[in-house]
Amino acid sequence: MRPLKILFLLSRMKGTATYVRARQLAGQLALRGHDVTLMAVSPQSRFSSLTSWDSGFKTVETPNFLHHVFGTFTGRLFLEPGAGFLDVIARIREIRAYAYDIVHTFDHSLNVALPFYLLKGKRKAAFVSDWCDVYNYEGGLRDVYGYRLDPLYRKIGLPFRRLSRFLEFDLRRGAAAVTAISAMLRQFAIENSIAEDRVFVVEGGADVDNIVPLPKAEARSRLGLPVTGKIVGFLGTFQRDLDMVIRSLALVKREIPDAYLLVVGTSYGWTEKLAAGSGVADACIEAGRCPDDLLPIYLAAADVHVLPLRENLANKTRWPNKMGEYMASCRPTVINDVGDVAEVVKTYGIGLVADQSVEDFAAKIAILLKDSLLADEMGNNARRLACTRYSWGIMAEKLEQVYQQVLTRR
Repeated sequence: MRPLKILFLLSRMKGTATYVRARQLAGQLALRGHDVTLMAVSPQSRFSSLTSWDSGFKTVETPNFLHHVFGTFTGRLFLEPGAGFLDVIARIREIRAYAYDIVHTFDHSLNVALPFYLLKGKRKAAFVSDWCDVYNYEGGLRDVYGYRLDPLYRKIGLPFRRLSRFLEFDLRRGAAAVTAISAMLRQFAIENSIAEDRVFVVEGGADVDNIVPLPKAEARSRLGLPVTGKIVGFLGTFQRDLDMVIRSLALVKREIPDAYLLVVGTSYGWTEKLAAGSGVADACIEAGRCPDDLLPIYLAAADVHVLPLRENLANKTRWPNKMGEYMASCRPTVINDVGDVAEVVKTYGIGLVADQSVEDFAAKIAILLKDSLLADEMGNNARRLACTRYSWGIMAEKLEQVYQQVLTRR
C-alpha cells in the first residue's frame, strides 16, 4: 500500500502502559515506510510541546499544564486522567495543521475525545479507535477494582462516570474502525452496538528484537539474585491480582523451600504486608521499575512467569502487555483460565493454565519449577510463537490492513 501519514493520540503520559503498545506499533509502521507521529502527555514540560525522533517516527510530548491537578481529579472520576487544556489545544492544532490519512486514538479521555468530536468529518483523516480495556461497565476495571475515594465519588461522581461510559462507547461507535486488543473484546464491542465489520483484532505483541533468551545463571549473577534457587517472575504495574501469586508462593514453598517471587514494576506497598502476613516476606523480591535495557535480564532470571487473572469482564477482554514479553524471554507462563491469552497458552503449549483457586495456581507453578525439561520445552514453544505469530512487526502488518480497509471504504 502507499505510504500513509498517521497520527497516534495517547491520553496518558509518555512511558505508561498504553504508550508501550503505541510506541511499538508506531516504530514498526515507520519501518514499513509510513510517516508516523505519536502524541503523548509530557512528563516534564508544563507549557510547551517537545518534539523528538525515535525509531523512525516523530514523538510530540504535549504540555502537562494542569494534567496533574485537573487530570488527577478527573482520573478519580473517569479513571482516565487526560484533561490538560494546553494538551487538548496542541492536539487540535496538530490535526488541523497536517493532512493526516489516519488519526488513531488510544483510550477515551477528554484529550482524545475532544479532538475526535471536534474534527471528525471536518478533516481528510479517518479516525480509528484502539480499545485495550473495558472501564465503566459492569465487571470493568472501575467496577471490579476499587480506588481511593470511591465511596465519596459514588455520591458526587456518578454524572462523571456516566459521561466516561458514554465516551468509552460512543467514541468507538463513531470511529471509522475499532482495533480491539482481543477477540473477546471484539465480541463485547459488537454486543454493544459497534458494527461488526468495523471491529478488528490487533493483539498485544512481543518485542522479539530487544527481548532475547539469556542464560538464567548469568542473568541472576548480574542482578545479584539467588543463583541456585527457583524464581517465579511477575512483571507489570497493574498488580491488582498479584495477591493470588503471593498466597500461592506460601504453598509452593512447602514443596520447594528455595522458591522466590521476583516482582518487577511499580511497588504499591501492600504486597510487602501481604507477603509478611503469608509468611513469605523473605522470599519476595521487589525490584521496582527497571530500565528498558535491564528488562530482558530480569525476565531471563525467572524459571517461570505468572499472569494472575481473576474471572471478570476486565480480565476476559484484556491482552496484558507482559504476555508478549514473557513469550519473547523463552520462559513458560502460569495463567488463570481467563480470556484469549489463556487459550493461547493452552493451544500452543507455552505454559500451564490454572483455575481460580490459589491451590491450583500453586500446583501449576510447582510442576514447572520441579520439571525443568517441561519448562524448557514450553519456553522454547513460547519464543517460537512470539517470533512467528505475535511479534510487533506482525501486529503492525495487521494494523496496516485495517487502515487499508478504512481508506478503501472512504
